Amino acid sequence: MLGTLLIRLVIIGLLCGLGFSLSRLLSRGLSRFFGPRGCRWLGGVLTVVLSAGLIVSASCFYVYYGFGYQGDIFRKAKTDRKIVALTFDDGPSPLYTPRILNVLAEKQVPAAFFMVGSHVDRYPDIAARIAAEGHELGSHTYDHVNVPTLAAARLSAQLLKTNIAILNATGEYPLYVRPPRGLYDGRFRRLSDLLGHQIVLWSLSAQDWMERMTVDRIVKRILTRVRPGDIILLHDSGALLGSEGASRESTVEALPLIIEGLWASGYEIVPLGELLTLAHPEEEPIPYMPE
Repeated sequence: MLGTLLIRLVIIGLLCGLGFSLSRLLSRGLSRFFGPRGCRWLGGVLTVVLSAGLIVSASCFYVYYGFGYQGDIFRKAKTDRKIVALTFDDGPSPLYTPRILNVLAEKQVPAAFFMVGSHVDRYPDIAARIAAEGHELGSHTYDHVNVPTLAAARLSAQLLKTNIAILNATGEYPLYVRPPRGLYDGRFRRLSDLLGHQIVLWSLSAQDWMERMTVDRIVKRILTRVRPGDIILLHDSGALLGSEGASRESTVEALPLIIEGLWASGYEIVPLGELLTLAHPEEEPIPYMPE
């Protein structure tokens, strides 16, 4: 514990030093415009801004990717077989989840749904339908919280309440868990293991949470970037600043085109559990695009 703390302090110190050096270089280049006094003031501001930016960037990298062995986190399968798994976050939603389920039923395609506990309590019939139609269940916390900044007691409550909500609505215990936005920490990993969850992230995101992502852009993004073993991330609810409320119309319309395009390219869409048997978690994690 002390060693980890010292390493973090050393990294912060190095980043602050780098920020100071960069600020001096920039302020020297601008000295002819601001003069000596203005240059000193500008240098101080640049030091703070650049150091803070570097520290935040390093923190984000650590949270998204982590360092060292992460055998409990799954991002994709290491396989040459042209198989992928579809996953949906942030539901269930009365507006979009039933229509997504209709498409999956029509195409006879499996998926995994990482559900927000408060939405499950609000729409238990939809959660029950997800389970009844044979799709896999995952937890996405109760209120779509930011895991790393949450107090330990609240984090435990978020996971436990979601499990209870899913169990009450579906009669099934969620096998998987996915932290909102892909942000996790050591506490989350330990709790997930204690509760019997596999932590599943993703390797290919449709980025359908972005307003500018039209149907064509979503389809093109998936079909041009897909690789064997990918865990594909889509959304059946959610919003940029809230847990729900944004339109997922483009996702609904893109889904059949994605499925047909994957088939045309020789891909098979398999249950997440089947894909994870090939995930080789003992290997180094594969970077993914954070959401």
